[in-house]
Amino acid sequence: MFDIHILLPNTPGALAAMAGLLGRNGIGLEGGGVFSVGNESHAHFLVEDGHRAREVLETGGFQVQNVCQPLIRKLKQARPGELGEIAAALADAGISILTQYSDHANQLILLTDNPRAAERVTEQWAVVPE
Repeated sequence: MFDIHILLPNTPGALAAMAGLLGRNGIGLEGGGVFSVGNESHAHFLVEDGHRAREVLETGGFQVQNVCQPLIRKLKQARPGELGEIAAALADAGISILTQYSDHANQLILLTDNPRAAERVTEQWAVVPE
């Protein structure tokens, strides 16, 4: 899975145009969100093929900021406080969380300023393949 970061204008229809273009090209969104500041919106979405999503969006006139592999961790939904524990573990290691959201399987998606160290620090929350 890949996180794709797209800059959108903070205007009606911008998200619809972006999501519609991806959908028409067979690219599903597995989680994410849009965060607006002033006239600009930052969309972060989880996609299976980040390079293809980038190509489709850029061909369609959208500005893709970045495509990267995020850190994916699983929170035990019945146990309050796990996000705080992960955030504290990262902070104690001097790692900043740049973006955080969830996917459709209730997994925690993280982008940090030090992905390799973040992976080690959060190993106890690693997603175990079924």
